[in-house]
Amino acid sequence: MAESLERFKSYIGKKETATDVVTASAMLKFAATLGQENPPVEKGAPIPPGWYGAFFPASHRPSQMRLDGQASGGGIVPPIPLPRRRIGGTRVTFHEPLRIGDEITRVTEIADIRIDDGPNGAMVTIVERHSISNSRGLGVVEERDMVMLSEARAEAASVTPPPVAAPAAWRQVVEPNPPLLFRFSAIRFNSHRIHYDRDYCTKVEKLPGLVVQSSLISQLMIELCRKELPARRLTSFDFKSFRQIYDTGSFTIAGNPAADGREATLWALDADGRLAMTGTAKFAA
Repeated sequence: MAESLERFKSYIGKKETATDVVTASAMLKFAATLGQENPPVEKGAPIPPGWYGAFFPASHRPSQMRLDGQASGGGIVPPIPLPRRRIGGTRVTFHEPLRIGDEITRVTEIADIRIDDGPNGAMVTIVERHSISNSRGLGVVEERDMVMLSEARAEAASVTPPPVAAPAAWRQVVEPNPPLLFRFSAIRFNSHRIHYDRDYCTKVEKLPGLVVQSSLISQLMIELCRKELPARRLTSFDFKSFRQIYDTGSFTIAGNPAADGREATLWALDADGRLAMTGTAKFAA
C-alpha cells in the first residue's frame, strides 16, 4: 500500500481559514464539564489555556463522515484509507491570551505527512498546525499528530513508554464516567464514536471500553498545573500518547514541578498503573 499512500503527501502545505468568537457560554460549558467554579464570563477576561478547544467546531456533514464518525475527506485533510484514528501527540505554544468577546481566526495547515507501511501494517501521521489569532496578534499555535492506522497496526503492541518519574508531588485520580466523556466531546463537537458509542468500541474496534479523549487527559494535566502553580503563566504544553485509557476504571494524573518553577513534568497512568501519556508544561519567568 506504500505507493498509494505516498500520493497523499501532495496535501502538505495546504491551508484553510476559519473564524469564530470567544463566548462566555463556551467557558461555562468547559467549567461545568471540568467541575470548576467561577469561569471567565466578563467581556475582555482571558480564557484558561487549552479552553480554545471549544471553538472552530468540525464542519463535515453526515455524507462526509466515516464509519467511526470522523471526516471522510474534503477540505485540506487527506482521505487516508485506513480505518483507525488516534492522536499521537500535541505541541502547543501560548502567546497572546484569548479573551471573552474576541473575534478569532484560525489558519490550519497540513505541516507534514509521515508514512510507515511495514510488515505490522500501515500507519500515516498527519501533522496539523493550527495558528489562532485575535486583533492583538497571534494567540495560540497548536501542532497535532493525527495517526491513521490499519486494523493490524492498531492491534499491534504499543510502543514501550519511558520509565515514570516517582514519587509524584502532584496526584489526581479521575473517574472517566460516560457523562464526562460525552460532555467533553460535545464541547469540541467531536463525533469520534470511540468516545461515546460503546457498541461501536467493543464490537467494531474490539476495544475494552470507551476511549478517554487524549485532549481531555492533556487538559486535566494543564488544570493540575493551574491548581498547583496558580501564579505561573503557561507558555507551552506538549504531550505524547503511548496507549489509550478506557472508562473501565479510574486513571491517575500526576506530576513533578522543576525546582525553579519554570517547568513541570506530567504523566497519566491507566487503571492498571501503566504509563499512557507524558506531558511537559513550561511557564514564564
